[in-house]
Amino acid sequence: MFKKDQLSVFDWIGYYLLMAIPLVNIIVLILIMFGSESNPTLKSMLWSQVLMSVLVILFVVFVLSLTMTDLFSVIEEIWNNITNNF
Repeated sequence: MFKKDQLSVFDWIGYYLLMAIPLVNIIVLILIMFGSESNPTLKSMLWSQVLMSVLVILFVVFVLSLTMTDLFSVIEEIWNNITNNF
């Protein structure tokens, strides 16, 4: 399906439908990315999606790590206020 030189609109729709199915999307991603006969445009798009996913995950982990330390200090302060009052 994705071995053609030129992908049609229905090929792209099929690709997006396959990528919407959990676990199937990972298998399709690996097959297309590492297949020797896959469409080069589709391969490039998949590599960009993987790169963007990694960057977003790293950004979320970074932001959560910053907010979690503040959250833990606020929870600790509340806990200390509660235990000191009893």
